[in-house]
Amino acid sequence: MLKLLSRSASLFALIFLLMLSALTSANDNTAFTIPRTQTVAIQDNDRAYQLYIKLPKGYNSERNKAKRYPVIYITDAMYAFQIVSGATRFPMNSNKMQQAILVGISWQKGLRGDKSRVRDYTPSIDNSWKKQTGGADRHIAFLQQKVLPYMQQHFREDLSQRTYVGNSLGGLLGGYILLKKPELFRNYVLGSPSFWWHKKVIFEVIKQHQNTLSDVKANVFIGIGSLEHNRDGGFSNFDMVADAQQFKAMLDNINNPKNTVRGINSKLLLIDEASHETAFPTSAIQGLYWLFNLNNGVSEKVI
Repeated sequence: MLKLLSRSASLFALIFLLMLSALTSANDNTAFTIPRTQTVAIQDNDRAYQLYIKLPKGYNSERNKAKRYPVIYITDAMYAFQIVSGATRFPMNSNKMQQAILVGISWQKGLRGDKSRVRDYTPSIDNSWKKQTGGADRHIAFLQQKVLPYMQQHFREDLSQRTYVGNSLGGLLGGYILLKKPELFRNYVLGSPSFWWHKKVIFEVIKQHQNTLSDVKANVFIGIGSLEHNRDGGFSNFDMVADAQQFKAMLDNINNPKNTVRGINSKLLLIDEASHETAFPTSAIQGLYWLFNLNNGVSEKVI
């Protein structure tokens, strides 16, 4: 009888330990979070957005309390923020790249991502689209009046190194900001920009602002996949490679007669074997490294 009770007690203890182990494992299945990040709600009148903010390592330390940092603003935050955060972590933490604050700007809350970005990132109304288009000017006003002041008020931002990162339609929006509101950002990383939009209206905008652009100081990095064209072997409905090359050429033709140094410095990277779906991670890290590399600096960068 005693042996039976002893076996029962042992079996009970074993079952208890197994249950405790399973419960502990279940409690360990917590969501992964990117270090030093926070989410902030921000309104554009009747539209709600979120900012995903990542602070650099050591931002809150006593020795850095007076230090100001470049802020890198990233559109399409739901996918681009993770890419930029991961790609910059090692070079920033190993002091190969300047530390910076990352800010991802979400799509409108409650609205499908494609509808939000097509509306917010396009500079003209194209009635051939079923989705709402042509909301870029309002979205730029939102950035200027709400997003940028919030960051300036709450964080130690180096205003001389404010940087924009956008891909596809986000790249189009960045090009449009450069032409219409160049004072908002000093640096631009334009990944696979959709300059084909609405019969390439962006090139008409350049012509309209050619005179005022001669006084602009900016660094513009354009990354484009070598397969982003509609020629033999291309993976695109448009020749986005040729459009990117034309955009760079038009920027390079803008000279400031008052200075010997060109105001807009541009760089174009053609990414071998990359398509529209795969080019952005390379565009993002190479563009940001070009801007913030601490090894040799970027001699041609506009400071």
